[in-house]
Amino acid sequence: MHWKILTLSLTLTLSAFAQSPSSSGKHPFTFEDMMALKRVGAPVPSPDGKWVVFDCEDVDLAANKKTSHLWIVPATGGESGRLNPTPNHEERPRFSADGKRLIWTSKATDPTQIWMCDFDSGAGTLIGKPHQVTNISTGADGAIWSLDGKNIVFVSSVYPDCKDDACNKQRDEELKKSKVKAKVFSRLFYRHWNAFTEFKRSHLFVIPADATACSVSRIAADSCLRRTTTEEFERAPRPHARRSRCAALLFRRPGHVRDFAGRPGGRVHEQH
Repeated sequence: MHWKILTLSLTLTLSAFAQSPSSSGKHPFTFEDMMALKRVGAPVPSPDGKWVVFDCEDVDLAANKKTSHLWIVPATGGESGRLNPTPNHEERPRFSADGKRLIWTSKATDPTQIWMCDFDSGAGTLIGKPHQVTNISTGADGAIWSLDGKNIVFVSSVYPDCKDDACNKQRDEELKKSKVKAKVFSRLFYRHWNAFTEFKRSHLFVIPADATACSVSRIAADSCLRRTTTEEFERAPRPHARRSRCAALLFRRPGHVRDFAGRPGGRVHEQH
């Protein structure tokens, strides 16, 4: 009787071992497994409805770094692939209204700038070599197209009392070189997520889509670059319901948000 029980126990043990995670290739879902998953975001369809471009983030645990790249996939489904084979961090792609050009935010430079490239909708590929559109010392992000394709609106954090980019650059350099690292704030808001505002305000800028013809000095002199004049925070430029407008969120004071719309000519108007 004892040997029968021993035999049954041994059989069950061997059966359990044969079905163990290590032998079947399965294992509990770990933190490393989660970090190995690609993170997909900011999908945008091409105007002709053939393609969807999105950013896809990879996590490098050893380097303690996250890098986003541009990917593309047919709108009907199918295999996705890298759109721009570069090691640089790229995100937030946006198609021009005619679908012939694509802009995105790139960390090819520090700080981030807006880059552009022609797009072949037939093949779903970029045409030629991408080029940098903005060259502003405070960095550019969140770009969108005007519907006529002539201008690009983006966001940059600047000192509200500075009149041009040269002033912002000088203020940043002075702050970086200063031996005093204490920060004194007398108003909200002073911190956004994990970063201090550094006495800056997020403002909307507009630049011609062919801004590569503008030199750095001209941009610094506001010849090719214009911004709204408010001293408050402006966020999230987005297409407005009317085709001739571009809307943005304006944060005047904590807990208060207003919706503004800019009409052709660079003027900004409040929406009631």
